[in-house]
Amino acid sequence: MAEMSSKGTLAKAEYTQEALRMARASRKSEGDFVVGFIAMGRIEEVLTGAQEQEDADDDFLVLTPGVGLDAKGDGLGQQYRTPHQVVFESGCDVIIVGRGIYASGDVTEMQRQAERYRKAGWDAYLERVSRSQ
Repeated sequence: MAEMSSKGTLAKAEYTQEALRMARASRKSEGDFVVGFIAMGRIEEVLTGAQEQEDADDDFLVLTPGVGLDAKGDGLGQQYRTPHQVVFESGCDVIIVGRGIYASGDVTEMQRQAERYRKAGWDAYLERVSRSQ
């Protein structure tokens, strides 16, 4: 099965639209149970104009996997995007990093890598919010 950030993913627009429909229905009947999605970009990007207008007040968090600073992919089809591409260009709120931090297995190196990703994500966020003002 292809992961969301892998080449050949099955998470297409129809899947996202149905997930968004279910989240909105949950909010109307159960309160704020769904707070966000693990997705590759803003949910609004897959909506038609009418759907976007219908629920313009949606404010779901978008958490995005497949973030890397040094590699663009691997031999298993994983595709990495930089924190800048994810946060600034795609408008995501939270980056999900795995191998970029944990690959070395050395605690000191993992801390150094985590700080690199934190800074890169924060810088991209600051650039995004300064652009919207």
